[in-house]
Amino acid sequence: MRFLILACIVLACSGLLTAGVVKKDVKTKDEEDIYGDLDENDDIQKDQVVYYDDDNEEDPDNSLADITENNGANVKIISAPNTFDANIGEVVRLPCLTTSTDDLVRVWSKDSGLIYQGNINTRDDDNYKLIENGTLEVTIKSQDDTGNYACKVALTETNQPEVVHHVLVRYSPNITALFVKDGKKVVNSGDTVTLTCQANGYPQPKISWYKGNEKLVTEGESLTVENIKPKNAGSYRCLADNNIGRPAHNYLEIFVNHGPIVSVEKYLVQSDHEEDAELVCDVKAYPNANVVWQRNDENIISDEPKITFKRERNNERNILIIKNLTDSDFGQYSCMASNTYGKQTRNIKLVKLPLVGKFVKEQSTESSKDVHLQWKVESRNPITKHEIQYRRKGETKWESQPVNVTGGEKDSYLIKSTLEDLKLGSGIWETRARSLNSHGWSDFSDIAVFQGAKHGSHHAKSKHSKKEPKEERTTDSSTPAQHTSEKEAPLGESTSSSISLTSSLALIVFTILANQAGQ
Repeated sequence: MRFLILACIVLACSGLLTAGVVKKDVKTKDEEDIYGDLDENDDIQKDQVVYYDDDNEEDPDNSLADITENNGANVKIISAPNTFDANIGEVVRLPCLTTSTDDLVRVWSKDSGLIYQGNINTRDDDNYKLIENGTLEVTIKSQDDTGNYACKVALTETNQPEVVHHVLVRYSPNITALFVKDGKKVVNSGDTVTLTCQANGYPQPKISWYKGNEKLVTEGESLTVENIKPKNAGSYRCLADNNIGRPAHNYLEIFVNHGPIVSVEKYLVQSDHEEDAELVCDVKAYPNANVVWQRNDENIISDEPKITFKRERNNERNILIIKNLTDSDFGQYSCMASNTYGKQTRNIKLVKLPLVGKFVKEQSTESSKDVHLQWKVESRNPITKHEIQYRRKGETKWESQPVNVTGGEKDSYLIKSTLEDLKLGSGIWETRARSLNSHGWSDFSDIAVFQGAKHGSHHAKSKHSKKEPKEERTTDSSTPAQHTSEKEAPLGESTSSSISLTSSLALIVFTILANQAGQ
């Protein structure tokens, strides 16, 4: 029994030893497919990377340097980053040169958006083209081509050198926003208003401001109007310009609450029987004013057949048309405007007498001191007579001068008269004029003031030369020399006599001093 047990133990140990040898020395078919038939003396596979330190004695000749370069350890981009300014239509070339002559894979992108992966264009845009040495050619089509263009060389996962170029496209300005602070376009008198204008473009546009067509001094994004008045209301224009293309502009209307401001084109309107007349008054107000025309303090009714009302320019221009005038239609009319902030009235007089306008003075030439006077006269009825009056300022009596009547053109006449220099003296003078038609004399025009001729040196010389010839200091050969007194002797002769006397005295003194010295 003991012998049987011992035999079993020996057989078991023998089987285990046999199995260990097989596992070590014998490979299965699957193992051969995976690892190959390797031997201790086989070469290192070409795709295996081995790294050595510089001091590694196993590679003293640095024979693996080429392998290291080929794997990108020493490859660099030598193109420096740059900024390119370009106009629309131009072509920009963005370089991406490297220290390697190998055909490397370059990745081009714009603002993180992929353009080229190697030689493959990832976009449908035809304005990108890859040319020699990895250079990217960009045809500038619009301002959207502005951006950061990056070239990256994919060497390894951890080694990807990159260069970034900036492309700036010049383009004309565009106003992106125009607004008023707090959004208040309707303000009260005394408020402060700030307008802001924002614009883009390259180069950055300069912003200027206009009120209507009048350029303001302020420049820049903001315009501030302090203590605003009704006259400051209106259209404000923002203009952006960078000398590329046409400037951009936009408008903003500012309204100021205020009572009516009424003005009239003519305070006097001339017409005649059976004619039509137009009376005009301009009204500026915010909110819009209610305009009423009056005659003798009574409102004029618009439904009268001979009366017509017209409103123009956003109700600012108010026109009263009176047809087929009769005597009762002449007189004073009133234009009255009112809103919640106040009211104002202006009067217009409708007359059939001539209207004499403003005085015009003309000076003919410097050699003439005559004063030329002119007035413009309006009259639907023919003018039969003109009159000009003048006086020295401060006097009460007017002098009159006749004026010829010349034919009028389109109910307009011109009074022309000349006040001659001989009638006027120096000083300040006043003049006025009036005209006559079949309805009577017009009122006198406003008094006009002018400077009379100054009879100074020019006139004195001219008159003196005619009546009293200028005396000349000459010596007549027939006049004896003794007739010229010593007092009136010429300056040169008196000086010569003095010099001779002085010389004689000096000689006498010198002689006396010499004799004393000899003794």
